[in-house]
Amino acid sequence: MKLTASVIVVAFLGSTAAPLAQDKFPAKPITVVIPAGPGSSTDTNARLVLNKIEKQGSLGQPAVVVNQTSAPIAATRVKDARPDGHELLVYHLGLMGTQAVGKIGFGAEAFKPIAQTGSTAFLIVAAEKGPYPDLKSLVEAAKAAPSKITEANSIGGASHIATLALAQSAGYTPRVVHVGDGPSRLQSVLGGHSAYTVVSPPEYKGFAGTGIKALAVLGSQRSPDWPDVPSTAELGYPVDVSVDVWWLAPSDTPPAVVETLASAVEKAMGDAELQEAFKKQGINPVFLRGAPLADKLSNITALVKPMGAALGGQ
Repeated sequence: MKLTASVIVVAFLGSTAAPLAQDKFPAKPITVVIPAGPGSSTDTNARLVLNKIEKQGSLGQPAVVVNQTSAPIAATRVKDARPDGHELLVYHLGLMGTQAVGKIGFGAEAFKPIAQTGSTAFLIVAAEKGPYPDLKSLVEAAKAAPSKITEANSIGGASHIATLALAQSAGYTPRVVHVGDGPSRLQSVLGGHSAYTVVSPPEYKGFAGTGIKALAVLGSQRSPDWPDVPSTAELGYPVDVSVDVWWLAPSDTPPAVVETLASAVEKAMGDAELQEAFKKQGINPVFLRGAPLADKLSNITALVKPMGAALGGQ
């Protein structure tokens, strides 16, 4: 599968036409739509998988990666695409967040799940010489002064969903300030403008030695990269919200096509070289398909849907 250059799409290009009759799948190049820019963690994840599929020759057709940074446009395009497996969406829980805040009228239920390729746990981060030596002290301070402790985040995004779930579990209310992407949020903490933030492992590694420290891994277990950093679960906050990358097809995609795609992705994910590449990116090389994946999507939807107003919706 040969990857072509990224394409920035700025208009809705979907089609509601019925699937073409075909004797073999795939019958033409496969378009993979990613609601994130080139070089983002989701984009990197997808390209690593697609490159491995190409090397393994599992599908025999090239893939065109379309980086569409508008999540509503990207999701709507694939939802309404011809359901023949030639146009896919690669995204994460941001899909549920976009639905929860009312930017789209549908969520994961509008797609046929193919596979999950990897999971990235967030890190709760504060200033190394700041007033919070650990997550417990931060939580207690936030409880004592509701809406006073400043959290740098990207309001309505996956990182905001993660910290909102933590705040609800721990019983505190921060003052969330929209700062933007991970590096910008880290700069806000370093500059003393925010008490803490949440970032991905690669973002945290990029700022190593600059005066920040990880208070906890937001999830059920510690990271092998930072064995001394506790998980939120072991601290008594049972929150497990990670950036799981999902491959989704239009809802009426034939089961046989879904199986073909899922098998190609599974074969790629079973490759030791790919697993090592994932780990270097801070991605846990988790693979899911079928019923376990459908259950995962349902559970995340149930978690995020009630968060609409808190995430910035109406």
